[in-house]
Amino acid sequence: MTSFLLKSRNNINISTIRSYDIDPQCEAIADMINENWVYQEWQFKAHTADCSTLAPKLGNPDLIINTSTEHFDTMDWWDNIPKGVYVVLQGNNMPHDDHVIYSTSLDDFCNLYPLDAVLYKGELEFNYPNWNFTRFMQIGKK
Repeated sequence: MTSFLLKSRNNINISTIRSYDIDPQCEAIADMINENWVYQEWQFKAHTADCSTLAPKLGNPDLIINTSTEHFDTMDWWDNIPKGVYVVLQGNNMPHDDHVIYSTSLDDFCNLYPLDAVLYKGELEFNYPNWNFTRFMQIGKK
């Protein structure tokens, strides 16, 4: 959905987006949502891949977005991102069986993913009748 929003709003000139997810079901869904750009010289293309081993094979990306940092069981994906690359990172403090990297606060989250230049950092609280959690975000240059 992030790719769809970025391309359809057309506020930023983006020539190519690649989406990676370890779940093979995500590839077909992402390609379907972004079908318009798949057929326009592969401006968008989804792939099934393990992001923990992927970064060295990416070439020289301008930006890496990870909206589910809490799902990675190692920091390999982060460690493999070259210095100088812009990143958009999101995670949360929601207790869940799938969440293995757990941040207790925005500062804790930012300390896990240190940036040389921070363009934005913030948090958003979600309060539901039966549960609550906080979503953390930071944007900057590694």
